[in-house]
Amino acid sequence: MNNVFTRAGMSRRSFVTGFGTLSVLAGLGLAGCGGSNSDSGSAAGSASGDVDYRDELQVALPASPDGLDPHTTSSLVTVDIACNIMEPLFGLDSKYEPQPVLAKSYKVSDDGLVYTIELREGITFHNGKEFCPDDVVASMNRWLTVNDRAASLLPGAQFAKSGDHEVTCTLTAPATDFPTILGSHSQYPAIVPSEVIDAAGDTGISDYIGTGAYKLEEWKQDQYIHLTRNDDYQAAEGKASGYTGKVTAPTKDIFYQFVTEGSTRVSGFETGEYDIADEIPTENYHDFDGNDDVKLHSHAAGVLTAFFNMNEGIFANEDIRKCALMAIDCKAAALAAYGEEELFTLDPNLGNPDNDQWSTDAGKKYFNQADPKGAKKALAKTSYAGETVKLLTTPDYKEMYNATVALQEQLEKAGFTAEVESYEFATFMDIRSSKPDQWDLFVASTNYKPIPAQSLSVSKGFYGLSDEKALSLVAETRTAEDQKAATKKWAECQERLYEIAVIEPLCHYVAITGAQADVEGFELLDGAIVWNAKRPE
Repeated sequence: MNNVFTRAGMSRRSFVTGFGTLSVLAGLGLAGCGGSNSDSGSAAGSASGDVDYRDELQVALPASPDGLDPHTTSSLVTVDIACNIMEPLFGLDSKYEPQPVLAKSYKVSDDGLVYTIELREGITFHNGKEFCPDDVVASMNRWLTVNDRAASLLPGAQFAKSGDHEVTCTLTAPATDFPTILGSHSQYPAIVPSEVIDAAGDTGISDYIGTGAYKLEEWKQDQYIHLTRNDDYQAAEGKASGYTGKVTAPTKDIFYQFVTEGSTRVSGFETGEYDIADEIPTENYHDFDGNDDVKLHSHAAGVLTAFFNMNEGIFANEDIRKCALMAIDCKAAALAAYGEEELFTLDPNLGNPDNDQWSTDAGKKYFNQADPKGAKKALAKTSYAGETVKLLTTPDYKEMYNATVALQEQLEKAGFTAEVESYEFATFMDIRSSKPDQWDLFVASTNYKPIPAQSLSVSKGFYGLSDEKALSLVAETRTAEDQKAATKKWAECQERLYEIAVIEPLCHYVAITGAQADVEGFELLDGAIVWNAKRPE
């Protein structure tokens, strides 16, 4: 087996706070693992000399989408499929920097409130209609209305037509991260024909029409989605990078197979039935040792994080929280969660360490202190009187449960009385979100976000962060004059969160994507980007 380890991108295991639920979603890898890209388009075979390439790719996913409406979904598996069909104004490249897709360029007013976006010309939708500003205005204003995260990040924003090939977006407050938000895969602002928006109503979009390199051919519910190449596709210029640059669509048909059972997905991948397989279970990590026909791409995917209740109960006392933070041995908790060191890394970043725009080691002196003796000594000087620390968890996610049990042992060594309270997942989520008096700490595996403002580490709703200084610093990252200033504000915020002991990133966990060794041209970022992928016969 060829094993490739990269550290970038986002997990599909994401907590969706707007609906109070956690969704385990499809995850198809991150940056830097793909093979060579092709410029062959529909003539892939002839452009590659004597090599003949297959007409189809089989991609195995662990979940089935309930729809492909890009504006309302919180499911990243939905977006992984939909992005082949429908395109946004901007996308994120492999460095998480926004680049034009359907946009051509943009400019910002002096007050930072108005973005004027020039649109590409000569683009057509799958139904033959020419792409125009009306489609952008209808799509984006709907997205700003029905997408909870978009509405919270850009409250009151409004798109309007300002020329034959131009639109404006007027904000209610400056947001230097505006292009990044529009390029984010987390909430997908795809452009569809205005008449599709008009017909959507309360039931959502049902005609999945876009400008993408592939169009929807067939959908067998709970079985597969079949995409076929859009031969009229107008590719952007530039080197393919993340979700930007040139899309070549060398493979005529892509089949997304929904294979929910992990063992079935693994066996199908092993036999070559699937060209790419998502979410290879960690327990199968070594099953392919010695098999040179496949590659496993293990990639840092998100953060296994301990969240403290700073508002109610024992940990409402900051001094006591600091003692608990001092006691935590991150490596021991991570080993309990994932079993072996190859499947996690230790890093003080609250987000993706490989996101150059935001990476910082601020607060590292508080990270992974692993000092139970020091913690016990400090605890004796606080008001703590042996009260039981309630550690909330669920057996439905073993990494969360096992890490919680490890933290119980660590806290008890530091002089705390700690009790694990385990519930089935739905109950866990209900207590976490609506009964803060019933928990003191919980552990969650959370996916990376492209901008700090989207991170659950600074979410009031997720764990009750109420520190005004930290929240203010998050807001300032969005209004900073430039990226350098924004990064500085985020570093200050991360330092503050450590300083007040409300959060501990136990580890950055690994997700595993499998690909047959001869698959070429796919790239991994938020998910497996397969629009440039091909496989020899």
